[in-house]
Amino acid sequence: MDGRKNKIFGSMFGGAIGDALGYQIEFKRNVKEKEVTRYSDIGIISDDTQMTLFTANALIWQKTRGQLRGISINPVDAIYESYIDWLDTQTNTKREKSISWIKDIEELNVRRAPGNTCISALSSGIKGSLDNPINDSKGCGSIMRAAPIGLYIENSLLAGEVGALSASITHGHPLGIISTYVFVTMINFILNEKLEIEEALNKAIKQYKENYDKFDKENSEYFFELVKKAVRLSKENRSDLDCIKQLGEGWVAEEAFAIAIYSCLKYKDSFENTIICAVNHDGDSDSTGAVAGNIIGAYLGYDNIPNYYIDNLELKNIIEEIASDLSRQVPISEYSCNDQDWLNKYVYCKRND
Repeated sequence: MDGRKNKIFGSMFGGAIGDALGYQIEFKRNVKEKEVTRYSDIGIISDDTQMTLFTANALIWQKTRGQLRGISINPVDAIYESYIDWLDTQTNTKREKSISWIKDIEELNVRRAPGNTCISALSSGIKGSLDNPINDSKGCGSIMRAAPIGLYIENSLLAGEVGALSASITHGHPLGIISTYVFVTMINFILNEKLEIEEALNKAIKQYKENYDKFDKENSEYFFELVKKAVRLSKENRSDLDCIKQLGEGWVAEEAFAIAIYSCLKYKDSFENTIICAVNHDGDSDSTGAVAGNIIGAYLGYDNIPNYYIDNLELKNIIEEIASDLSRQVPISEYSCNDQDWLNKYVYCKRND
């Protein structure tokens, strides 16, 4: 597996593994350090990985349609349409219009503790935006689904903007949007510039400040200080539980990101130790695990993820297929394309098995 593909696979599988490991204790209190280190049986994914897969589907569909048909909607509108497809899977709704071939996968048509903000925002029929916030939520639902944007859109400025706008579809608070911008851009730098984790973080924050600082100083400075705190704590020889407690519980985007940063920097040479650190705390363990998994997976690559996490992961074949499609070039034209499966998935939006 070449280097770029290895990182894309690593990020997609890493996020799903962190999600599945953390989902086992998401609502548990008084969690001990290393209380959960393996799946109890199958690594069951939650809404975090579901929405991540729909984000990826949207981006590939949008680019394919533009390339093969010469016209397409913009990436953010495609993501919105794909999230409506995801909403259908959660509400047992069957719309005729759909852009997501994964919508018909049986295992994705189940509710795995979906975020109330995502459900309510998407059910409103209104697409949130920066200019017209749909609510004042900064829940981590804005960030836990966004990694494919950084993996697929090569230009870091565009990736950051799409990340921010995609967050605003369902979450209107500046901290949810800032966190998602920096997260997506950081993933982009790790993949495309092969930066160290802290280097990628610093460059992502620098890019945000110089090119996209659209919010009030109070929220921006709060985010930057929390991230600095996570970096500082990662270099101290202290209990992970104590350090994470100082960063929050991860129910909101900036805390989920900070916990992920702490875990990835503290254990940057070990996928397993990073994930175990990121999920074992009293809080939104699946989301902090997913975000940390996306980052450390992109950094270390798929080849450095232990097989015992991959082998028993729910929907591993679908995650592998989406990761593979994210790493491929879109066909030049529909008429010269001899990949009927690609056409079925990303032009006709329905796989013919």
